[in-house]
Amino acid sequence: MARIGWVDTFTATRISGWAADDENPSLEISVDLFVNGTLAATIPANVFRDDLRLAGIGDGCKSFQFDPAPYLLSGWNDVQVKYSGSDILVGRGQRRLNTQRPAVLAGADPFIAALAAYYPFSPNRHICEVGQGYHGLRRAIRQANLPFRTYTVREWRHGNIHVPDTADLIISTALPGVTEALHRLLRHNSERPRHLAFEFQCGPEAVPEIRRDLAGCGVTGVRFDSLPAGLFAFAELRGIQTAEEPAPVLAHIHVPKCAGTSLRNLLERHLGTKHMRLYVDDTYFVYADSEVRISLLSDPHVRAFSSHHVRRFPPWLAGHRMLYVTFLRDPVEQFVSYMTHIKKHYAGITAQSLLEAVPPDTPRLGLRDFAKWLLTNERDVPFRENHNVNFFARHTAPNAADRLQAAKNALEGFLFVGITECMDESMRELRAVAESAGLDFPAEAIAVENTSNELRDDLSWIHPSDEVGSLLLRAVELDRELYDWATARLKGRPDQAP
Repeated sequence: MARIGWVDTFTATRISGWAADDENPSLEISVDLFVNGTLAATIPANVFRDDLRLAGIGDGCKSFQFDPAPYLLSGWNDVQVKYSGSDILVGRGQRRLNTQRPAVLAGADPFIAALAAYYPFSPNRHICEVGQGYHGLRRAIRQANLPFRTYTVREWRHGNIHVPDTADLIISTALPGVTEALHRLLRHNSERPRHLAFEFQCGPEAVPEIRRDLAGCGVTGVRFDSLPAGLFAFAELRGIQTAEEPAPVLAHIHVPKCAGTSLRNLLERHLGTKHMRLYVDDTYFVYADSEVRISLLSDPHVRAFSSHHVRRFPPWLAGHRMLYVTFLRDPVEQFVSYMTHIKKHYAGITAQSLLEAVPPDTPRLGLRDFAKWLLTNERDVPFRENHNVNFFARHTAPNAADRLQAAKNALEGFLFVGITECMDESMRELRAVAESAGLDFPAEAIAVENTSNELRDDLSWIHPSDEVGSLLLRAVELDRELYDWATARLKGRPDQAP
């Protein structure tokens, strides 16, 4: 028996992937879920996926998916996915999962959502808030249903601050000065707390200075995260400490039909288990920062991830500098490729949200009729109108009056924005900037994958005088401006960017 497989999604609410026998493709394989060393469930890998069939993995009925939440204990859990009846892990089948990551944290106070990813809340913990005595953090913790035993508050009104010797965690969103405040906190207490968590009202450029100030107080191994109004810092004072900054993470923002599958596969071949897929079977799903943070914390070896579903781009996350990379494509070509991809893979689509967004007779429609349905349907259909501008603007600046400028502002913060039609030039530039940023990036050439050109029919209707063609050209006007702007930047002509 030669078992092969991979865990694609590994979170506290969803584990999915595939498993098969390479020597006997007709044999059905099951996988075992172990939680903290105990067998919790056995799941058959028998769900159809068209991409597996196309890849030659049997008849394609080799995938599995399930919700591990009922089997997880409160807090952190060591979880393994093994081929059933063996001690062999499925590829990327081991992770630490945190049950404090559900939707309640996605809508929680940003400081508390970040804290819950690092700190093991429990009913026997003593938390001490150092600040102005307004008890706002305690309310936020309670609203997030996070347990604690005792909560005390110490204010900054007088000289030295004496926190309770029994405090396990000190939190503050109002430190008057890093070095002075920490020296007062740590020097004048007989027993140091185990954990520190602070919010600083400054941007990511201040991280090196804050790290040096903290190290001067004997606090090393600090993890930083971006917050809407500043920076979150967390340290475990009695753990194994290191002063080294964690390695940066390459965040591949996979815009659909822009050669993202080729780049993802290149990263996976090079990085193996150090690359993470963050995909779900829902076209409209978007990860909250707290969910991405916990996914990265659960696997400290990850150096890159790819996702359709990350639409916010904080500079720091899970203690890592986040270096964002994406590709854009000619918007008309992208729209056509979207349609041909749906036609080709329609029978294997399992995302109900996507099926509901396209015509029920999609496989029989010509591209013009398919486009007409998309462009005249008043629902929020993918690619109906300026998909890429909305992709980058809708969640980074939801109230922006100028969506195009909001998308440009988001992309200005990326390490690299490539152009699919300039792939060779883009990859040369990407390798150069990745190397200068300290990223482990593959040197091999990128392959052309995930194509559906054979389903293209007559496209002569795409011109302004055709009813549907004019609808399409108007629907991608802002995407065209964004594409031209990104192309000019790639070619070193920012003065020509619209």
